[in-house]
Amino acid sequence: MKYYDKIDGLRFVAIFLVLAAHFTGLSNFIYIAYYGVDLFFVISGFLITTILLKPNNSSFKHNYKNFIGRRTLRIFPIYYLTILILWLLNFPFVRLRLIWLLTYTMNYQIVYMDFDHVGHFWSLCVEEQFYLVWPFIVLSFKNKKAILTAIIIAIILIGYAQLIFNIFPALSIYNYFGLLTRMSSLGLGALGAVLAAQNLLPEKLFRNKLFECFMLVVLGFSLSFNYIVREPILNLCSFYLVVKAANYDFSLTAINTFLRNKKIIHIGTLAYGIYIFHLPIKYYLTPYVFNPIWLSINFKALGIFKFMRWQSWIIKFPLYSFLSFLLASISYKYIETPFLKLKDKYFKY
Repeated sequence: MKYYDKIDGLRFVAIFLVLAAHFTGLSNFIYIAYYGVDLFFVISGFLITTILLKPNNSSFKHNYKNFIGRRTLRIFPIYYLTILILWLLNFPFVRLRLIWLLTYTMNYQIVYMDFDHVGHFWSLCVEEQFYLVWPFIVLSFKNKKAILTAIIIAIILIGYAQLIFNIFPALSIYNYFGLLTRMSSLGLGALGAVLAAQNLLPEKLFRNKLFECFMLVVLGFSLSFNYIVREPILNLCSFYLVVKAANYDFSLTAINTFLRNKKIIHIGTLAYGIYIFHLPIKYYLTPYVFNPIWLSINFKALGIFKFMRWQSWIIKFPLYSFLSFLLASISYKYIETPFLKLKDKYFKY
C-alpha cells in the first residue's frame, strides 16, 4: 500500500492534542480532546478502507482473514499487555471492569464511571467494533462503488442524526463514546478513500488556497466556540485534512514542511503506543512521584514565580509527554515490531 507520510504527520497532531487535553487544562477552553480523537477516527477510516479497496484476485474469506489478522497483530499485543500489567498492579478500574476491557466494549461502561485510569481506551473499543463490521461491507461491495458510497453516506447521516437529534433516545447516553455516533467520523474517512479510488475528489477545491485557509479558520473557530453542529463541522475539517494530506500538497508550505518533518513523522508512527501509555503514566506518577516533590517546594520564596504552584501542567505536559514517547519507543522496538514482522509471514496480501 502507498505510504502517506503526511498522514503520520497528522497522527502527530492528533496525539499532541490528546496529550495537551489530558496533561493541561486547555480542554476546558478549547475542544481539543474531542478533535484529537476525531482526527484519529477519520485517519483510521481512510486507511483501512484504502487497504480493503486494494485490487487483488483473492477470495472474500482470504481478504477478510488477512485484514483481521494484520489488525490483530498491530493492535492486540500492547493493548492486552497493558491491561495485564495494570491488573497485576491491582489497578482498581481494570479489576472492576476487566471483562469490558478484554472484549473491547468498555465504551458502553465508561459513561457510568470516572474517566480516570484507562478511560481513554474507549476510542480503541470504537475502532475495534468498526473493524469487525466494516471489512464485510467494503469487501462485499468493493466492485460496486456506487452502492458502497451510498452505504457510507447513510452511515454518516445516521450517526449525525443520532448526535444532533437523538433519533434513538435510549442510546443518547452513549452519544460521545458509542459506535453509532462515532461511525460518522470513521465513515467520512472511508468516504474519502472511496472517492479517491474512483478519482472523484473535487480536485479544484482541494487545490484551492483560499478554500484551504477557509477550512483552517473554520477549524480554529469550531475548536474555540460551541454551537449546535460543532461536532459535524469538526468531522468535516478532519475529512478535509486527511484527504488533502493523502492526495495533495497544502498550499501553505509551512504545513507541508511540518507534516513531512522526519521527527514529526517518527512521533506520529508511535502515536498508538503513546495513546495507550499516557494516562497510566499520569495516574501513577502524579500521586506517587510528582505531587510529593512539587508540594514540597517553597513557592513563596520564588518571588514572581510563586504562581507556578498552581500551574504544574507547565512541567507535567512536557515531562509526561516525553515519558509516554519514551515508553512507546521501547514498546515499538521490542514488542510491537516483532509482531508486525509476522504480518507478511502469516497474512500477506
